[in-house]
Formats: sequence, structure tokens, C-alpha cells
Amino acid sequence: MYFRLGWPINGHNGSIIQTSYQTEELRREVIMLACSFGNKQCHQEAATMISDWISSNRNRIPPNVRDIVYCTGVSLMDEDVWEFIWMKFHSTTAVSEKKILLEALTCSDNRNLLNRLLNLSLNSEVVLDQDAIDVIIHVARNPHGRDLAWKFFRDKWKILNARYGEALFMNSKLISGVTEFLNTEEELNELKTFIQLHKVGSAVAPLTRALETVDANVRWQLLYREELFQWLRKTLKQ
Repeated sequence: MYFRLGWPINGHNGSIIQTSYQTEELRREVIMLACSFGNKQCHQEAATMISDWISSNRNRIPPNVRDIVYCTGVSLMDEDVWEFIWMKFHSTTAVSEKKILLEALTCSDNRNLLNRLLNLSLNSEVVLDQDAIDVIIHVARNPHGRDLAWKFFRDKWKILNARYGEALFMNSKLISGVTEFLNTEEELNELKTFIQLHKVGSAVAPLTRALETVDANVRWQLLYREELFQWLRKTLKQ
């Protein structure tokens, strides 16, 4: 399906040749899956687009796949690409583009860069308060950054709670986003200890729900992880 649909095509005047809405949405979804699952041609296409942007300083990446290309480029390429995306994040005034660039920075495999981004998110002059939550959550969703985001959340809780505690929805979003992928006994115990120390105010209900989620994650691991691995090993041999 990926090779049949391909990537959006530029016309002679530089604009994207449009197909039906359904085809464009399917193409976007397939490209996203192909790149996230390691399709080499998809990776190469994304890297080529990023390299062309850097060398020409003209962004010819089709708008509806920019988030995929940015994220893939940041995860695959060197630190210079991360710095380039960071520079573009600061220089652009388009709100939607700014958001895509910021989320792309969370895709890095470099833990030092992820830590740097987490700490920068505390500076309201660099990252808007409402965007800082998304930075922390997206780092938490990155397998290379899950533990970094969880530690950052605990270490900076007083600052984060002071900033978002009165906005119940934002505080709840932050807590669930940072904890939803925790799945070990150690992480469960860390969460229990954290709750004992900080179970106050508007954080009570979100922290209780987070505890239920992490407890379910741990129990799922104990019950089904080995069974799943055995099934995968058997299936991949066939």
C-alpha cells in the first residue's frame, strides 16, 4: 500500500497535485505507519526532504505530511537537524507550524536533547505554558524519553503544579500523559510514593486515576507479556 500510494507529488508550478480527500488521508496514514515501523524507503524520503530544506532554506515538504517528515528526520538524523528545527521553531510566526516543529523536537533519540527540551519547557518566554504540557507528554510517549519525562515530572512537580494546578483540565492532562505508559513494579511504587507526598488539591482525582492505570499496566505485563512474546517468536518463525 505504501509503494502504491507513494508521497504527495509536486506539480510543475510547485503546488501539490491534489487527489480525493480520502486518498490523501489514507496516504498520510500509510506514510506515518511506514516511517514509524522503520520502512527504509520512507526514512530515506523523509531525510532527503529535510536535507533539501536545510540546504536550500526553502521548505518544499508537503504540508499534510510535515509533522511525519519533521519527526522522522529528527529521530534519524544528527544533532544539527534538531538544532535546525529548534531555530525554525523560534523564527516562525505561524502558530500551527510552530506547534508541529515543537512536537518534532520530542522525537529525538538523543536523551541529552530530550532533557534539554524538558528544561527549556519551564521557560514561558521560550515555550508557551499550554505548549509545555504537550512537550512533556510527547517526550513521555517517546520510548527514549519515557523515564526522563517521569523523573522530570516528579522533580519539577512544585513548579508544574503551581503553573497548572488551578487549570484542572491541563493538570489532569499532564498527569495522565506522563503516567499512562508506566508499566513496571518500580514505576508503580514510585507513583505510590509520589502520591503519598503530593496528594493534595486538584491533583487528587487525576493521580488516583493514574494509579489505577499504572496498576493495570503492571498486571497486564505480569499476565500476558511472556505469552505475547512467545506468540511473536512463533509467528515470526513461520
